[in-house]
Amino acid sequence: MSKNLQRLLFGKFCSLFAASLFTFVAGLTVLRETSSGLQFALVLLAGTLPRILLSPVAGVLSDRWNRKKIIVTTEATSAFILALFAGYAVFFPVHTIHYMIISALLTVLSTFLSVTLMSSLTRLLDDAELQRGNSLISSISSLSSIVAPMLAGFLLAFAPIHLFALLPLTLFTLAAIWNASLTFRTIPSPREESSPSFWTDFQSGYSYLFKQRVLTTLILMALVLNFFFIALEVIYPIILLDGLSFTAFQFGTIEAALGAGLLLSSLMLALPRFTIKRPLMTLFQSVALVGVLFLSPLLPLLGIVPSNWTFGYFLLFSFTVGFIILRSNIPIQLLVQRQTDPAYLGRVIGVLESLAMGITPIGMLLFGLLSDYISLNLILGISSIGLLVTVGIGFFHLRHDVRTERFTKESLPGHEKTSTSAS
Repeated sequence: MSKNLQRLLFGKFCSLFAASLFTFVAGLTVLRETSSGLQFALVLLAGTLPRILLSPVAGVLSDRWNRKKIIVTTEATSAFILALFAGYAVFFPVHTIHYMIISALLTVLSTFLSVTLMSSLTRLLDDAELQRGNSLISSISSLSSIVAPMLAGFLLAFAPIHLFALLPLTLFTLAAIWNASLTFRTIPSPREESSPSFWTDFQSGYSYLFKQRVLTTLILMALVLNFFFIALEVIYPIILLDGLSFTAFQFGTIEAALGAGLLLSSLMLALPRFTIKRPLMTLFQSVALVGVLFLSPLLPLLGIVPSNWTFGYFLLFSFTVGFIILRSNIPIQLLVQRQTDPAYLGRVIGVLESLAMGITPIGMLLFGLLSDYISLNLILGISSIGLLVTVGIGFFHLRHDVRTERFTKESLPGHEKTSTSAS
């Protein structure tokens, strides 16, 4: 593992873990002190909306500004904000509005950090290490989503909020110090220097993206995949808690199995022997398999799976979905990073993040509403068909690129290379 990757992973772990700790504690504290679902939702919204709105802006600025300075500055500023919050909490009571403001500010900074970091991987890592970097970053994200809530809940039971804030503050500080030693390499690009106009750069990024056939198809596929996966996120708790009367502990265990599947898949993909040699084909196969798996929760509802097997059945289902989902996410990341002109990579990733996050509230509202009026079996069936149709359309649209990918790999053994035809 290169020094750059070690520094990158340690800094990413510190910043992501710090953000996860504060996000969990903010929501938990507001819910515990107010017992208001609305105020809890407002805190969650404050931690989500800035990412949807600002990801494209972050993409433009990451292409225009010094990326190392953006990364270090955002992490140092996050630490400074938490220091102010901790100091305020010592002398004054903290209310929902304060958690909303801090969550929103940290999300703004996190958006600029995330987009800049992901668009910098091709400048930080060699192509041979790119898959490992993406996979290990996914491992850190999965591990953080599992461990951070447990650690935060434990610490909050013994420490007031102003003392608890010192932990994420310290982590952000460590991330800033560690990432200051990252070494960026210059990648030649045929594109001229950035225009002085922010708006011109913003427009040129969209113009570039939607002229690239492969990139446009990949981003639309990612959008559809996220949309239909939201259907499972909404319907799954209803099936388990209402339809099958699982306990809260059983439901939490099944949810943890999804994270375990993501974690194991990301760790495996970080190993050289599991290098993805044909990203496009891997993507289509994984999404098609997820589409078929979407029908699996219907079997217990239809009485096909014995009742005493249902808990183990859903544990296996969640683990398998988590494992396969990552095998569709990593190829998309690799293809976007490799097929995008480095001068436009920040904007392309910014658009991808914005669309992926923006579809979440729409999907939750839509599928939540439909679940009150339409059979859950029908919703999952439609989602399964939607994923399979998406795979079919995407495969047909990129069939020549899939063929080129196979022939290129056969003619250049030992090298990963995908089709770059985009016109």
